[in-house]
Amino acid sequence: MKLKVMVDQDLCTACALCYDEVPEVYVDVGDGIAAVKEEVGGDGAILDCAEIGQDVCDRVLEITEECPSGSLITEVVEE
Repeated sequence: MKLKVMVDQDLCTACALCYDEVPEVYVDVGDGIAAVKEEVGGDGAILDCAEIGQDVCDRVLEITEECPSGSLITEVVEE
């Protein structure tokens, strides 16, 4: 499976959920605002779950659902 991951920083409320729970993918860029880590490709990155780990992808999908502001955007681009 491959996931496209993005953060709408205008919606982000700096709750820290994403970068606390999935630090492999998300980072605090200041004032608590989240972003997709440059190390994984930055905003709009395609995560290959076979490479990054299925557990990481599963957590990304869970956190996307749990994000209180709806600022995390995750799309399955390949099953």
